Amino acid sequence: MSPQRWLLAMLAVVAAAAAVLSFAALRDLARLCGFDPRLAWLLPVVVDAGAAAGSMVWLGDDAVDEARRFARSLALGLLVLSVAANALGHALEAYRLEPVWWVVVVVSGVAPAVLGAVVHLAVLVGRGGRRPIVDLPEPETDLHDQGLSWWETAPPAADVLDRASQLIADGVGRRRLAKELGVTEHEARQLLAASRATNGAGLHQTEGDPK
Repeated sequence: MSPQRWLLAMLAVVAAAAAVLSFAALRDLARLCGFDPRLAWLLPVVVDAGAAAGSMVWLGDDAVDEARRFARSLALGLLVLSVAANALGHALEAYRLEPVWWVVVVVSGVAPAVLGAVVHLAVLVGRGGRRPIVDLPEPETDLHDQGLSWWETAPPAADVLDRASQLIADGVGRRRLAKELGVTEHEARQLLAASRATNGAGLHQTEGDPK
């Protein structure tokens, strides 16, 4: 048998023995605190099951961070409670002592407290699995803010180009050109620049004074 299998076998033996001893100690403590002997065994079941549920969520990979943090607190808290309750139960049995009133109150409140904690954990896990998908609206893009225009993104229609060429040939400025074509002055300036690039220095136009 490999060392890893030996380790797993020893782990199983230790876990089984510890579970039986802890079960017996918590059951006896429940009896000392006034639990019905027929139901006293349920106290260790509550503690161990709650710790197991917390450990599964804490050490798993499917839960969200909020659920895993709460599960870690639950598992470690119940582990500490189990150790303390075992020590207290053995001390009471060994010295033939009766538990004081506040011990009875604390032990009696363990079951409902663990129930509430496990329910809360289940809600956190379920909430993480049903995380809503929010469709964020696409931001409106202002082409002018990005230095773009309809001239750069979509060339104007042929009739618009013909009208622009005629107006530029008549020597209109950018303001008049923009007004006649129903475009912005920025777009009119681009039309003028494109016309100058096409016709070279033969086309004279004045941008500052609209006609």
